[in-house]
Amino acid sequence: MIQTIDISALLPGMYVLKVTKQNGKLKVTESGKVKDAEVIATMQKKGVLEVQVDLEKSTHQALEEGLIHDKDYTNSAGLTYNQQLELSLQLHDQAKSIHKKVVKRASKGKLIHLEEANEITEKLVTSAFECDEALSLVTLLNEDPEYFLEHSINCALLIIIFGKYLGLEKSVLHHLGKGALLMDIGMMKLPLLLTQKQGTLTSSEQKKMQTHVDIALNLIEPIEQIDDISIKVVKEHHERLDGSGYPDGLRDKQISLYGRMAAIVDTYDSIITERPYRDAIHPTQALLKISNEIEGLDKELTNKFVTCLGAYPIGCLVKLNNNKLAMVTRLNKDHPLEPVVMVFYDINTRNNAPNRIDLTKVDVEISACISLDDVNLSMKQLLQKSFES
Repeated sequence: MIQTIDISALLPGMYVLKVTKQNGKLKVTESGKVKDAEVIATMQKKGVLEVQVDLEKSTHQALEEGLIHDKDYTNSAGLTYNQQLELSLQLHDQAKSIHKKVVKRASKGKLIHLEEANEITEKLVTSAFECDEALSLVTLLNEDPEYFLEHSINCALLIIIFGKYLGLEKSVLHHLGKGALLMDIGMMKLPLLLTQKQGTLTSSEQKKMQTHVDIALNLIEPIEQIDDISIKVVKEHHERLDGSGYPDGLRDKQISLYGRMAAIVDTYDSIITERPYRDAIHPTQALLKISNEIEGLDKELTNKFVTCLGAYPIGCLVKLNNNKLAMVTRLNKDHPLEPVVMVFYDINTRNNAPNRIDLTKVDVEISACISLDDVNLSMKQLLQKSFES
């Protein structure tokens, strides 16, 4: 179907046959499919006012079909993505508030009240089933100056999400989450000059840092209600299959499934978070790193963790090959390289109106990974845009 339209109605993907009206001396005669908004902007600068398009050869409709409106989508719990995200953010704030009490008691060497940790993990486990597509996103906030507080909550979220993916029972997920919350509690008893040191630790400082596991165990083992799974998470999260870990230098099958899971989530969250002595790594690159470079982790479990989070984990930032910047908001399990993304900026038009697109339904793909520093935005600002899309 041939149709003549005003230049303002021209869209990427439309097939232009010819220019039918134009100002200026330089005549535009090219025909073909409009690649992106930059092409349209160039045509407008050259004075193009009207074009003839062949709608049968055009693919702009596919781009429109790729758009996802929040109200039109719900997960298995009947929640839209924005509802999941709002609940996840509320939970994250509640968890931080409660966990600060736990940390405060531990820093003073007082007995930990297990009901506080139970309260957090019960909510986290429930949310892992209700907010499954948005919960992992809050682990990328990392805007609290108290690293070990946020790291503990992130590890609890990640190990619960991972355990759910592996099909573990809810009671086990609860114990895993509680162990992850408590596994770095011993850091609160170490000097800030050590835990926040910017340079490389000396050999003696490394040994001192490693005592945080024993300190944590001394704090939680006297609690009668503490379970064996939580203790294993705390005790084994720094053990490695090759025997290079601590505190006991365990090897292979000496390390429980729960200790192996804790080692993976602890390592992953650590390297995606900026620290005084190093920059953060993009989540996609971090998954590649723990899969291929870091020794001592369970390779089979690590591969499952990568599949669980996806090639482009929810919340990570990417650049599309149409020069748009986006945040991954949902995975497509059958198409791991084509997630659902929230486009928040168009480099060509400098448009920042957000919209959500399913990459399986459009002729657009991810071309690069980017960071928050690249876009000069905070994660909270991006999440606000997500609510607007």
